[in-house]
Amino acid sequence: MSDLEARIARLEAESDIRKLKARYLNACDAKDVEQIRGCFTKDAVIDFPPLGEFDVDGLIGIFTQMAVNTPITDVHHGHNGEIDIDGDTAKARWNLGYVNYDPREGSFRLLANFYADEYVKTADGWRISYSKAIQRAVVTGKLAEDVKAEWVPLPGA
Repeated sequence: MSDLEARIARLEAESDIRKLKARYLNACDAKDVEQIRGCFTKDAVIDFPPLGEFDVDGLIGIFTQMAVNTPITDVHHGHNGEIDIDGDTAKARWNLGYVNYDPREGSFRLLANFYADEYVKTADGWRISYSKAIQRAVVTGKLAEDVKAEWVPLPGA
């Protein structure tokens, strides 16, 4: 492979990984568990303190309990991706800004995290094989009685 071909392959891999991370975060916001599952390898390890370390089924179970089966609205913003490609594997560090709102109590949570991810290229494209959330800041609160919050449902949701 020529130097130019190698550089193009690396850039395509980085682009595919950025799209994968966006697909995962958007699937979380849409509460789409099958799309979430499709972002990971079957043997992936997910380490999300303080929730714990688990496999993909564990992630789906916790996510279903905490998000899918509730009226909570989540907003995940992943950015500042630093991706290192090594053939058919990669590592990345992402900055996550996260907000959730629970209309039942008017409560909210703001998180600032880093993700430390590992990826592997499969026959179906790049997938997350390891993901660790590293908490930096957590802000929780409740809206004052005179403050109104309204989240508009996604079309078709």
